[in-house]
Order: sequence, then C-alpha cells, then structure tokens
Amino acid sequence: MKGLVIRTPWINMILAGTKSWEMRSKLTHIRGRIALIRAGSGLIVGSAELVDCLPALSLEQMRQTQGFHGIPDDQLASAFEANWTTPWVLRNVEVLATPKPYQHKSGAVKWVHVPDEDPQQSMSAPTQQATARAVSRSAVAKVVPAPTAKADAPRSSGTTSTWVDIPITGGNLRHHHFYLRTASALLPSDCIGGNNKQKPGKSICVSFQPGRVRDADIDGVKMILRARSETRDFFERSGAVEGDCVRFSRVGDRDFVVSLKRAAAPMPA
Repeated sequence: MKGLVIRTPWINMILAGTKSWEMRSKLTHIRGRIALIRAGSGLIVGSAELVDCLPALSLEQMRQTQGFHGIPDDQLASAFEANWTTPWVLRNVEVLATPKPYQHKSGAVKWVHVPDEDPQQSMSAPTQQATARAVSRSAVAKVVPAPTAKADAPRSSGTTSTWVDIPITGGNLRHHHFYLRTASALLPSDCIGGNNKQKPGKSICVSFQPGRVRDADIDGVKMILRARSETRDFFERSGAVEGDCVRFSRVGDRDFVVSLKRAAAPMPA
C-alpha cells in the first residue's frame, strides 16, 4: 500500500475534512486508497482515496478554489511561485483511532511503502468523513459551507479526531476570541494556563482555516485561546457573523483546526 507523506498543517486539514485537494508540484497517476502519513512523525494517521489529479492551476484559479486546497491568502503567491499548483483530489478520508508506526525508508520524502496485509482492518471507521467535493477538470468553483439548522453537539467515537461547535456572539467578534468551555474535554490539561502570559500552559498547534497557524495556550480563567490577532484574522477572512459557529476540531494529540460553520438562513415567511 502506498503512503503519502504530508506536512502539518495540511495533514490536519485533510483529517478534519476542511481540505480535499492536496497541492503538489507534479502530476501523479496513482489512484486508489492510500495511507496518510504525518511528516516527521513516523506514523500513519489515516487513509483516503486518491481519485483524480487535476491540471496545474493559475494563481487566479488557486484563489477561486481556496475552499478545496485551504492555502491562506497570504501564502498563495509563494505557493504558486514554488509550483505547488497541481491538485491531487482526495475522497473518503478515514482517521485512525490509534496512529500506526511504520518503517520509513531512508531518503523517502513523498511516497513510502507501508504494509497492507489487511488495510480494511488497519484503517478505522471514519470519525469525520471528509466531504468529497468532486469537480470536473475544467470546473473552478469556491466551496461555501452548507448551512445547518443549529449547532451540532460534540462528536466523538473514541478516536483522536473530535470536534465541537461553539456559537459566536457579538462580544466574541468585538474582542477577537471564542469560549472553549464546551471543548474542555478535547484539550490536553497541560495547555490550560493562568489568566496572564506569565502563567502559560503548554502550547497546542492551532490551524485557523481560513487564516494562520499558531502555537498557543489557553487562558484558564476566560477559557479562550491566547491568540487574539489570529482569531481576529480568522473572523475577518471567514466573514463570521453573530450566530455562526466556530468548529473546533482535534486532529492529533496537540493539533487542532478552527473552521467556520454558518448559521442556518431564516426560513421564508
């Protein structure tokens, strides 16, 4: 079985279901289920179906398809210049309940061979099914999250990938934070610090989608991320409004993804 080595934060986004295009510099003819490997960890963290490989995109096409590949605005130009313009389309992502070690061949930087003695047994049932956003080779469209009637309850199936939806208030938008009290079960206890920077907790890695990646701890009194500027940037980029939800997803031991879930549109009278 082929295993694809993917760096953080992109692997986190794939596992969380917020990214269905893995951007690469060259075409691939490989198809079928592949293992997903977190770069530098020596661990298989999930699997996915590699269903297509699209032609290289222009910079404008990359801007228009940001909902598929998840590259932030401020990184698009550098990604284009580095030739990370070819979408490998992933579908049916499954997250391993327990990451599985493998033997990494010296010199391998993209593909590795991993045992496939029983791939159906080694890959767990999905805790978050990444939505397949199938597009034709000529189609270029931006994904808009589908509205739902109300915020979902926390989701968990005993695996490392869990999430909770946190309603956004007007005060959150004005003060650039969101409350993590309902997500406390997802957080490592050592990341919760005191009420100021002189009493920090141990950092977690938070990928704002759209937005930046930030190592941060939690203000244990207010139960908010000590990442106000990144949270403000996320609210502005996503167009968050009061009544929307922050989806706070745990995708690894200390890796989290922050994304936006739109509130339902009001029913017509």
